[in-house]
Amino acid sequence: MVGYLVKNVMNLIQIVSVKERIIMSDILDSRDLLDELKTLDKIDDLDRIAEIEELIEEVGRDYCEDGITFIRENYWVEYCEDLAYEFEYLDGHPNDYNPLHYHIDWKGWADAVAMDYNQTEFNGDNYYWRA
Repeated sequence: MVGYLVKNVMNLIQIVSVKERIIMSDILDSRDLLDELKTLDKIDDLDRIAEIEELIEEVGRDYCEDGITFIRENYWVEYCEDLAYEFEYLDGHPNDYNPLHYHIDWKGWADAVAMDYNQTEFNGDNYYWRA
């Protein structure tokens, strides 16, 4: 009996942890949302289920299953800075001292990158994404 209760409590903690990580994250992975959907209660979590299902319908289930990255709008500029380093448009790492880093219009760069992305609203926030 005690083992059963401990197992259920651990499962509940894990579910809550996943939900908190998804809600608080600047970057969402569609596969995490699909996993969350499997854990939701069809009676108590109707609003959350509907919200995730609406996003899946908008983006496309196949794309969601393959993995779509959703970037929260308030994190977009920083994400694009990291992207510039990841694609090696600039040498080094964003935390390294690179004098060019401080002379780049990162907002302008983010606006240019945004042309290749779609936008959607989810959980009260706007997100950038592309398939």
